[in-house]
Amino acid sequence: MTSDPSDSSGPAESNSPESDAAREQQQRELLQREAHFWDVQEEQIESLYQRPHDWRLVPDLAERIIQPRIDRIGKLLRQYKITSMLDVGCGNGWFCHGCADQEGIRSYGVDLSQKKIDEAWRLAKERNLEGLCHFEAKDVMDFEIPEKVDLLTSHGSLHHFPDLEHQLPEMVDRFLKPGGYMLFIEPHYEGMSPGIREFVLKMVNSKLFGRFFDVDFYLEVSRRQSLDGPEEEPEEGEVNIRGESPAGLEFFEDHPEMSDILKKDYDVLEEHYYHYFSGHFSNVFYIYQKSKIVRGIYRILLPLIVGLDTHMCRKPSSQEYAEEGLWFLRRAPGSQPKPRAQELL
Repeated sequence: MTSDPSDSSGPAESNSPESDAAREQQQRELLQREAHFWDVQEEQIESLYQRPHDWRLVPDLAERIIQPRIDRIGKLLRQYKITSMLDVGCGNGWFCHGCADQEGIRSYGVDLSQKKIDEAWRLAKERNLEGLCHFEAKDVMDFEIPEKVDLLTSHGSLHHFPDLEHQLPEMVDRFLKPGGYMLFIEPHYEGMSPGIREFVLKMVNSKLFGRFFDVDFYLEVSRRQSLDGPEEEPEEGEVNIRGESPAGLEFFEDHPEMSDILKKDYDVLEEHYYHYFSGHFSNVFYIYQKSKIVRGIYRILLPLIVGLDTHMCRKPSSQEYAEEGLWFLRRAPGSQPKPRAQELL
């Protein structure tokens, strides 16, 4: 993150030991709030599955929608002969479990949330994967593993790092073998494309379809007064498990340009984009849908929708508005971590 050029304090004061200590304290407090958020979410996760507000909380729907991405990841793991990996922000360990079970990969997972890690261990034991999986609740910058791995991966966590441009090279240097690989799946575009948004609003406001759309639930979840109104600010200390985490709120609309950061320092072997409209349509025509008939028809059409969405995400005009990006990269042998700003002074 860059400093405000209008700040009159000047470089000397902004890099003073006092300001560095204040920033570090703010980051520690943010990490504590972030861990608490995910602990609370894990404790209440069943309530989210019982009344989902997003397509990712309907397992069989989510599996169908992300299948193209999962297929691509499987091919990459086999093609590059990955035998060990570290998942940063592993949550309940779902990716570690899948890689260990299906590919025999030694999988390490680290997450801030103790509750998530407890669930990751429980699921690993349930699937007899304790010998291939290891999990710890910790800040990844304080994490240690007994070996350098073939693959460093993260699924939706990197964009919350406050100093990613320096923290990522440090993680690469500490955890990844020379010539090793990285697999990152991160949010790419917030919201819908203008065309999709216009279509959805037209459908929701129509007399025919609008009566089937659960407006009240949508407004409750989105914390809006109207369909196209602004989102209400959360109260201080509030934990809204249907909303953004504290780190997400801290850096909302200030996420790093992931593609630029990754391409600057690493060799991009593959780059793909997903969910131009399939996720949005799944929420509109299934999650917030009152009519069982409409939901049934949508399920029947879902394979066609996912296929069309995957095809459209190959076009640059659609990639611009895709919800998620996938980057598969290679660490150049002998590469060195980028020094922090204060180390240059």
